[in-house]
Amino acid sequence: RRPARAPRARRAHRIACAPSPPPRALSVAFIGWEWPEEHASAAGVRTVALARALRARGHRVAILACAAENPASEALRAEGFAVRRAPANRGRETREALGKDAPDVVVFDRFLAEEAFGARVREDFPRAVRVLDMQDAHALRRKRMEAWKGGARAEEVVLATPDARDVNLQRELGSATRSDVTLACSRVELEWLATTCGLRRERLCEASFFHPRIAPGVIGANEVEVRDDFERRRGFATVGTFKHLPNVDSVEFLAAEVWPLIRKELPEATMEVYGSYPNAKVERFHAPKQGFYIRGRAERLETPLRAARAMLAPLRFGAGIKGKVLDSWTHGLPVVTTPIGSEATVLGVNEFWTPEAAPVTPETGWGGFGDCTSARDVADAAVALHENFDTWRLAQANGARVMHELFMHDVNMPKVIDVIERSVETIDETRAADFAGQSLWYHTDRSTLYFSKWVELKETGANT
Repeated sequence: RRPARAPRARRAHRIACAPSPPPRALSVAFIGWEWPEEHASAAGVRTVALARALRARGHRVAILACAAENPASEALRAEGFAVRRAPANRGRETREALGKDAPDVVVFDRFLAEEAFGARVREDFPRAVRVLDMQDAHALRRKRMEAWKGGARAEEVVLATPDARDVNLQRELGSATRSDVTLACSRVELEWLATTCGLRRERLCEASFFHPRIAPGVIGANEVEVRDDFERRRGFATVGTFKHLPNVDSVEFLAAEVWPLIRKELPEATMEVYGSYPNAKVERFHAPKQGFYIRGRAERLETPLRAARAMLAPLRFGAGIKGKVLDSWTHGLPVVTTPIGSEATVLGVNEFWTPEAAPVTPETGWGGFGDCTSARDVADAAVALHENFDTWRLAQANGARVMHELFMHDVNMPKVIDVIERSVETIDETRAADFAGQSLWYHTDRSTLYFSKWVELKETGANT
């Protein structure tokens, strides 16, 4: 059978999104504290995908990290990337590691990397475009975590946002302001950064996820095939690296509060928990007699995602787009999550969820139930998806539609690459008009504070 051609509008959209040929081959360096691990975290998936796409455009790509070399760095080297260590706070070593390629672009993996390396890159390679990849808004995640630890209700945690006095936000905004381009994974966070936090919209670039395709059998299947898929699947799954605190808390919440409610309704159901770097805090929830299994890293992510009937991701705090949600939809797996977990995946919504928002359900176009705010909500939604074929079928179709509209490689990646390439060509004009960003390079962020303390010490002898 000949594959069906994409509708004319979609073909035109893809052509419009394709970047023009690069003006010249660029040298691009990614630098962070850790090596990006494609099979360990959603952040690693994004970073490696962007590195591959830049290389496919003919650019030279190097990946640098502070961490000691490990299997992740070996995998990157085996794929053909230049891989080098760059210890933090070591000027000569960093200069030598970057200088091997004389970078035109340096991409910082989160604001901590920009704080450690941004000034040295500016000093040694002044014309290199400095790109901050936020991954997610860390200050937002920390504020929500503080609210949750303080006993806030789920509805209150979602609404907890840092204000201008928040030190974590100050650091993150300072990093973004010093950079020439800032990549924001979530369109909801991008809107917040521009409208509330005051970052210049033209310096922000939406760089969401870049999924290459939807798994075979999820799109275009007839009702008999979809029902066969439903009947073949059993139980529930969740995935996520256990280096990420929201994932650890989510499993604890599942085991302690949600799973007993589900097992009461479905006594034979099983819960499969997959994630890299499991620790003792997570492994203590392994309870085969209750059908709750801690499996560790999934060698092939599609295996658990094609076997389960629903993904459970009851995240009580966090930020950004959740890779586990997109991975689930890619493999035809509907999702049960909280407003934290569904953030920036609801079509037409570019703002934080509120209790007055429209329901996030299969009936309203989402790939599952995305507004659960209690253990009972999660359990009821999980049982509904597991037992009701019509609800499950609708959720599966919705998830695939959201993926196609928001998260596909051939739509999202060309836009990001085009922004990076154009930034190299227009760097002088960009910096000449960047009064706020350039002013941060004239003095350190807190120079007036320490100057005042020095004067006080000089005049009074009091060391404050």
